[in-house]
Amino acid sequence: MSTVLGAGFSALSLVALSACSMSTPEPVEEETLGCMISAPAGFDDHSAGALTLAETELARSAGLFSATSSQRVTNSSATSAALTRMKDQDCALTTVLGPGGADELSDHAKSNPDDVFLGVASGHEDFPDNVLSIDFDLVPPAFIAGYIAATASETGEVGALVSQGFPQAKKILNAFDAGAALYNDEADEDVENVKSYRESAVDDRTVADTSDEGRKFFESAYGSDVDVLVPFGSAAAMGVATASTEEMAAQRTQEPKEEGAEEKALPKVIWYGASGAFSDTIIATIEPNIRRGLRSMFAEWPQSRNPDEVAEASKDEPADMGGFLITDKHYKGTTDNGGVGISAEDGFLSRVSDAGRSITDLRERIKSGDIDPEKS
Repeated sequence: MSTVLGAGFSALSLVALSACSMSTPEPVEEETLGCMISAPAGFDDHSAGALTLAETELARSAGLFSATSSQRVTNSSATSAALTRMKDQDCALTTVLGPGGADELSDHAKSNPDDVFLGVASGHEDFPDNVLSIDFDLVPPAFIAGYIAATASETGEVGALVSQGFPQAKKILNAFDAGAALYNDEADEDVENVKSYRESAVDDRTVADTSDEGRKFFESAYGSDVDVLVPFGSAAAMGVATASTEEMAAQRTQEPKEEGAEEKALPKVIWYGASGAFSDTIIATIEPNIRRGLRSMFAEWPQSRNPDEVAEASKDEPADMGGFLITDKHYKGTTDNGGVGISAEDGFLSRVSDAGRSITDLRERIKSGDIDPEKS
């Protein structure tokens, strides 16, 4: 019996016959499990993990899945073990988040060609045919973030970091530096140049994707007068956000300094992930539009009334893939197609109150070709 997973339920049960009577057919619920594996931060990272979990739960409530199962893993061997466990659960769709498990996902998918998988933000371009993928071009947003960070800085020192294995890592760091450099070029002559922390060094701005390493990076950078940080990653990024939040709270509750004593600039973060409302230190957010990606790929994924999240109509008929109707196997979100957004958060510093206008202006200059973030 074939199961249409988009419906979330099987067809009618078998009709039981006897010489005396015939029972009334009753629907039998068929488990269509949506499974997720996230390494290493899990699903409370306010980034791709949290966004994907929220969307999968939305699909479950709409009937696309009958239940969801999620597991957090810490390394590649744990990812392989989790994939095996998920296989035993007969998952309808198994999702692996982040670049850490991309190779394991690829190997497992090759060994299980009849199953359907999804890689989110993996940066992997050579998956087997039974793997769907969602990725994002973060080079233009990183360039804009460098410019806005320079605008927001009170110390003249800004910084960016990437987690190990993060897609486009070198390009992201270079684009961030270029954005800060453009700010210097366009600033008034009497404004001192803003410096990018460990500029041009990739290894020195790449950390293991753990909360502790993100915290250590923040402490080192903030101790060197960096007051605006842009972390790209999952667990490491959360380490930066947590440390910056704690530092801001400590400064706001400490005893008033003597008159004339120098006040240390409050830490500020440009976030990559879900809306930055969870921390007062976050002044702008780069958001990967995972909602739009899933709605573009799955014809039956619950749609949204938000026009920014509505998938464009596909020119091709959806194809059945393991019971799902798939309109596009691979989605890459960009600033042009609405797949990546960047916006100023509420409460943005008064000195950059026009940040929203600057973001819009930079985005249009990039789109027109006036600025090339990869060559600036």
